[in-house]
Amino acid sequence: MSNRLKARTKLFEKFSNQLHLLKNEGIIDIELKYDETYICQICLKQFEKSDLISDKSKNFLTEEDSPPAKLNGSRIALTCYVCNSKAGHTIDHHLINRLKEIDDSKYYNGSNQRIRVEFEDTHVNSEITSQGDGILKVLHRIENNNPNTLEKFIYGLKNKSLGEILTFHPKKKKIENLKVDKALLKTNYIISFAKFGYLFLLDDYYNEIRKEITEPDSDTSGHLMVNNQFTSEQTGTYYICNYNVKSILNVFSLKTDYSETIIGALLPFPNMAPNELRRNLTSQGRKLPGEKVGVTIDTRTYDPKADLFSDIDEINKVLNWIKRTTTPLHRK
Repeated sequence: MSNRLKARTKLFEKFSNQLHLLKNEGIIDIELKYDETYICQICLKQFEKSDLISDKSKNFLTEEDSPPAKLNGSRIALTCYVCNSKAGHTIDHHLINRLKEIDDSKYYNGSNQRIRVEFEDTHVNSEITSQGDGILKVLHRIENNNPNTLEKFIYGLKNKSLGEILTFHPKKKKIENLKVDKALLKTNYIISFAKFGYLFLLDDYYNEIRKEITEPDSDTSGHLMVNNQFTSEQTGTYYICNYNVKSILNVFSLKTDYSETIIGALLPFPNMAPNELRRNLTSQGRKLPGEKVGVTIDTRTYDPKADLFSDIDEINKVLNWIKRTTTPLHRK
C-alpha cells in the first residue's frame, strides 16, 4: 500500500467510524449503504472503502487540501474526485490568483512576473524581477516578442529616444470576486468538517453552502469573513458565544511564497442564516469612525483533546451546547 493510499485510508476510517457511531446512536437518520461508509461532505454521495483506489473510470475519493495546496494548505479530509476537481478548476484558482496579484503589486524582493511595456503605439513583452530597494531587473525574451518591435524598443532605450517614464501592465490573471469569496467559503466549510465531522454538517441547512461551492456562478448568501483582524498565532477553531450568535469561527492562514494573509470566517449552526448572524453580531457592536462597527467576540477555543470522532459523551456535549446552552462545555 502506497503512503498516499495509507493517508486516505486513515482519513476514511476516522470519518466513517464517526458516521456509523452517529447512526447507531440515533443522532443522524440516514440510510448508510455500506458497512464502512464515507459521505462526501460537498455532494453528499456515499462511498465505500474500495473507492479509495484511484480509478478514472468512476468517481473515487481523494484527499482534500484546505486551504488549497498552493496556499500552504494541508490534506485534512476526503472529497470525491468530481467535487475536488471541479472546485479546484472553478473557484480555488481565483483565490490563488488574487493573492498572487496582491504580491505582484508589492514587488517583493526576488519576485518575478510578466509584464507588457507600452511604447509609442505598440508594446513588448517582458519579465521583471525585483532586486529590492525599488530596483527592478527587466528581461526581454526574443521568443516572446516580434523581433523588429523588440529591436526598435532596445534601440530607443540605448539612444534615449523613449521617454523617461514607461508604462507597463502586469499580465492579467483570471479573477472573479464572487469566486474568491466562494473559495474562502469552501475552505471554511472543509476546515469545519475536519474538526467536527458529521456532527451537524449533514443538516439540510448547509445545502445552500454546498450549492454555492458546487455552482460557482450562483449567488452567495453573504457569509461573514474578515481579514487583517487576526495574527498567525491566533489561527485555529473557536466557538463563538456571543448572545444570539452561536457559531464556529475558523481562523486560517493563506501563505504564498512572499506573504501571509490571515482570514477569520464564521460558520453558523443550523437555523441561523448568514445575514441574520451578521445582523445579530453587529447589533452588539460599537460605532467606529465612518460606517464601520467594532465587535467584541466572546470565544472559547476548540479543544483538540476532546474526541469528537469516537467519544459519544464529548459528541453530546457539543450537540447539547448547540441546542441549548450559551457557552461550550469544554475548552482548552
